[in-house]
Amino acid sequence: MTEAGQIPHAAKRWLVDAKAQPPGIVAGYYRRTDLLDLLEPLRRLTVLRAPGGFGKTALLADLADRWRSRGQLAAWLSLDEGDTPGIVDDYLALAFKTAGLKLLDMEEVWQNDAEGELPHRTRRRTELLASAIESHGAPCLLVLDDVERLGHSDAVATIDFLLQNGAPNLHIALAMRDNPGLDLLDVVVGSDGIQIGADQLRFSTAQIDGFFNGGLSLRELSALEKSTEGWPIALRMVRNIKSAAGADTPVTMQQLAADSVNAEWFSERLLRDLPEQDGELLLDLALFEWVTPTLAREVLGTDDIGQRIKRLGALDGLLQQGQDQNLRLNPVLCEYCAARHRRQDLPHFQRLHRRIAEAQAREGRFVQALRHAAQAGETEQVGKFLEEAGGVRLWARFGVKSLMAVDDFLTPAVIDAFPRAALLRCTVLTLTSQFAEAFAQYAKLKATTEDFRRDRPGGDDMALYADHVLVQMTLAGFACLPLDSALAQDVLAHGTEMAARDDLDPVVEGALNLSLNLADQQRGRFDSARRCGTLAKAAFERANANYGAVFINLALGAQAMAQGRVQEASDHYGHGAPTAIADVLSWELEHERTCSPPGAAIQDVPALPEVGWMDVYAAAYGVSAELAFDPHAALFTVDQARDYARGRDLASVVRFLSALRISWLVEDGLVDQAEQSWQQDGLPLDDAEILDVDHRSWREMEALACGRVRLLAAKGQLEAAGDLAERLFAFAEGRGLGRVMMNALALMVGIAHRSGQLLMATSTLAKFLRLVETTDYYRPLAREREAVLATLPSLLRDDGAQDVHDTATLVAAELQEPNQTPVFTAREIAILRAVERGFTDRAVAARLSLSEQEVQDHLQNVYRKVGAEDVSDFHHLAADGKLLPRLGGPRNRGGTPLRPRR
Repeated sequence: MTEAGQIPHAAKRWLVDAKAQPPGIVAGYYRRTDLLDLLEPLRRLTVLRAPGGFGKTALLADLADRWRSRGQLAAWLSLDEGDTPGIVDDYLALAFKTAGLKLLDMEEVWQNDAEGELPHRTRRRTELLASAIESHGAPCLLVLDDVERLGHSDAVATIDFLLQNGAPNLHIALAMRDNPGLDLLDVVVGSDGIQIGADQLRFSTAQIDGFFNGGLSLRELSALEKSTEGWPIALRMVRNIKSAAGADTPVTMQQLAADSVNAEWFSERLLRDLPEQDGELLLDLALFEWVTPTLAREVLGTDDIGQRIKRLGALDGLLQQGQDQNLRLNPVLCEYCAARHRRQDLPHFQRLHRRIAEAQAREGRFVQALRHAAQAGETEQVGKFLEEAGGVRLWARFGVKSLMAVDDFLTPAVIDAFPRAALLRCTVLTLTSQFAEAFAQYAKLKATTEDFRRDRPGGDDMALYADHVLVQMTLAGFACLPLDSALAQDVLAHGTEMAARDDLDPVVEGALNLSLNLADQQRGRFDSARRCGTLAKAAFERANANYGAVFINLALGAQAMAQGRVQEASDHYGHGAPTAIADVLSWELEHERTCSPPGAAIQDVPALPEVGWMDVYAAAYGVSAELAFDPHAALFTVDQARDYARGRDLASVVRFLSALRISWLVEDGLVDQAEQSWQQDGLPLDDAEILDVDHRSWREMEALACGRVRLLAAKGQLEAAGDLAERLFAFAEGRGLGRVMMNALALMVGIAHRSGQLLMATSTLAKFLRLVETTDYYRPLAREREAVLATLPSLLRDDGAQDVHDTATLVAAELQEPNQTPVFTAREIAILRAVERGFTDRAVAARLSLSEQEVQDHLQNVYRKVGAEDVSDFHHLAADGKLLPRLGGPRNRGGTPLRPRR
């Protein structure tokens, strides 16, 4: 260190250079042009105030570099605790001299000014420096980094003097974690200053994507934004790990915290200046999801948590404030501090978690209570909390996300000791499509609990049996078991037996009746289904089981859709919080109400839920195929769906898709292949067996019957086809299956047209149009477009059909305007957008969580839709702006219902 009164020289040149030079641009630096533009034109004072790791230094170094590139003077000074009066003014002078400010005229004065009291000497030197800056004339920038490290009040006063009395051409930029006592208020509040905090320094979603060079999938991008909250240093840590382990390597918060380099940064950089007592408080806070005054009092035994947290001011931006003074740490920092807490004092770590668990359980927050009990290593406490929370009933109360969160705590020890916890695990496996594992878990538990009649010692036998019935229903429904399977039959027997009891928990009562509703609806027993649905809805409402209420509304909506009660179905689907399943079912409902030509878009294809029941799969795959550009593309869609269903052993879905595939093979002119497929897939030949909803769902029956009618007609067996279509209509009419009735009538129009029976075709079409007044299902007419267009002129000339002339005219206008613009699915749109941006097939696959082969298959389907050979040809065809702008674009004319909803 130099003596006071002298500008430091070569004796400590390496140290001086480090303080008076901005840090170099590190590899992989991401330029924040939005913030750089915000900082210019530079104000008199710019303050960047945020905890460590928010990129303050890098941003100001970039700003200084921008100034120097324009030939402007930019001085830099990094401050630290050793910068006392007499040293700060030396370094300020050095910083400006290094930047190019002429100090030759004042160096002699500076060196001779060794006498006098230090404060006066410092003031004179600062005034001389300010005078030199003013004499320079042109704008000067002074960047002061690590300002919070100034520990001496007189050193602070030196900076304050420069802030308050600096030359008009002096612009000062400060980077600090906390204010060491500078008087900034007047300047920042006035028009001459700006303060940028942690919220502005966080990376946005787009910036995170750019930081990783567009290499993240949408799911990874969303997860990373949530887990890091845009904290720049955390993002760099993730990128460093990915660079070392591979770009496709997933990085968890535990990995970030455990990495030795990251841990050193947290310890030596972020938390370096925290007093010991504040550091201990931070470690304690890391164990909470949210810290509330009540929790702090119960767990930490303190009534002044707010005051204690204020002392952590240097971490503002990493301490998120919620409602009612609730507070939590940034997830990455939280993970590091929790891991450090565990290493340093395991007994205290477990003791706090145990107290938090007990407090959360008393408040009814069982998911949080479970997490803390698990962290405390309390297997017994975890199991009992699970039982108190309702076991598998958690799903109906709190939803799938909460259920998945609970799965983290279902350790082998908990599952072995608590049968109801094992059933909960079985439910999780089912909802993640791990059906083989779910059935194995179920069978194992059945053997060890006397057919689910004997709970653990001290447990509740009745609650175990009720949980088992709910799990049975979940397995049968989500694994899409055939209705005549042994387990499906057990579900009906056990569910009916249990539902008759008058001592049921309302959540169990609701879930039982929901399952019975779905089973009856699949069989076309709508009166019974409606009764069970009403009971389920009332029970869920009594229990405040919101998620169960959402499900029963979806089930009631699917029932109304099957019967042709459109407005009722729409109301049920729209009730409560939107879900992916509701999106798919609503999409199907709107599709059935349109008469758009084949291949015309209705709306963007919603994402298919990862798990569903028969209605969901049938709606998603059936409509996706119809929205394909031609029969060949529809077959591609159906074949992909069938491969997916086979891979997950979804027997009923496979059978439905096999039947649906017949219709598209016939539509594509592959009649012999359709006949072959019917035999190979073991589909029924007898009409009575086809028209059976006791052993299969009405959706399977509909697909089988329609496929068989089309196949018979294509083979020239028009009489047999017509007989089956008529029987289908009569069967559907008897069961109240409104949608099936409309499909049957449309098929009958087509058969009559091919048979040359114009009067029969006309009267059948008139019957369809009269029924459409109540069902609002126009889509079957588009499926038989050629026959309907040929029959409409005769209908419009028929005076006996005056009541349907207006509707017939609308239908004619819709069907006579085929839309030749290709329609792309949501997945195809995402792939095309990525290809547009120059990503390779591998990069596209990584971003969208697909395999490269799947990407290539989708691209080939897109090229075929537009008649292109490859991507270059595709872009050549799209050069006129008629293809690419339509990706995900507005609906066409056929994409809206023919009349307003009733």
